[in-house]
Amino acid sequence: MLPGENGGGRSDFVQIDEMDTKSLLKPHVPLLVVSNAEGSGPNVMTAAWWMLAGYEPFRYLLSIDHHTYTYELVEANPEFVLAVPTAAMLDVVAFCGTESGRDVDKIERLGLELADGRAVDVPRLVDALGTIECRVDESFEFGNNTYYFGEVVAADARRDALDGRILDPAAGPLAYMGSDRDADGRKWRYALEYDGALRRRADDEPTGDGE
Repeated sequence: MLPGENGGGRSDFVQIDEMDTKSLLKPHVPLLVVSNAEGSGPNVMTAAWWMLAGYEPFRYLLSIDHHTYTYELVEANPEFVLAVPTAAMLDVVAFCGTESGRDVDKIERLGLELADGRAVDVPRLVDALGTIECRVDESFEFGNNTYYFGEVVAADARRDALDGRILDPAAGPLAYMGSDRDADGRKWRYALEYDGALRRRADDEPTGDGE
């Protein structure tokens, strides 16, 4: 029971279900995961289940469903590339998140341009804001997914992508806001359009009278 429903608290709060909790954690940067294995060729899949997983070594944790084609490829060749899409790639993100590489060559269908990986046998996406090349050094299974710890072995970014260590809004990163269906059952995906403004504050800047 949430405060405000029954028992006091803020009356402007309402209960939401577990699926709606994801909406509270937006905007979010979805990733395009590129995988590759001998005899199959490269594939691209949209992934939202990822997180930073350590600094020494620098690793990302990526969750992949066992039913996906990407799972087969990563199991065959334990390397992958995380590509950061631009706002202009929203259609690419949507397509790669709904179509299987078993049924369609997504790279050919979408006309995606590839470049060789610098340190892995997996190509990079040229149109992305940046790419992070990872080599799996550990994994575990939970439910229907395998969680891969990928050590970063190379990375690059478009020249205008970063302002120091800050992702520059002017570069057009994709800030994914989620999806919903209209009254006719049609599914819509939403992305936030940046106006280029970036707010900043110092860690030691006063926050007010409270402690």
